[in-house]
Amino acid sequence: MNKKQSLRKMADELWVRCCVKKWGQICESCGKQGVQVHHFFPKGSYNYLRYLLDNGIIICQGCHFRHHFVFDPTIQQRIIAKRGKKWYNKLLKKSKEKHASFKTIKYYQDVIKELEEYLKRS
Repeated sequence: MNKKQSLRKMADELWVRCCVKKWGQICESCGKQGVQVHHFFPKGSYNYLRYLLDNGIIICQGCHFRHHFVFDPTIQQRIIAKRGKKWYNKLLKKSKEKHASFKTIKYYQDVIKELEEYLKRS
């Protein structure tokens, strides 16, 4: 694993911890125990939103499976209803912004620093 891959892995792990701190451990779709953190806007298409805490969704394994493999639209609808249209519109606007290259070592170092600072705040 090279330095950039190592930093990305560390940032990914910190992001999950920060999302759990911010959103709790209950599935935001069905209310069961949440065990996974899902990207509302997929990191494959919106990689620049990968570490945005508002893009992190706490979800149970069943809802996560239904979202990715059954394409159940009610999963996202319930999350939007729970978090509100204001949250969704803000995230949607952010998803349409143009971004320069960001996958540098410095980028990951800055993300890690920001996420660590978030975890230190009470």
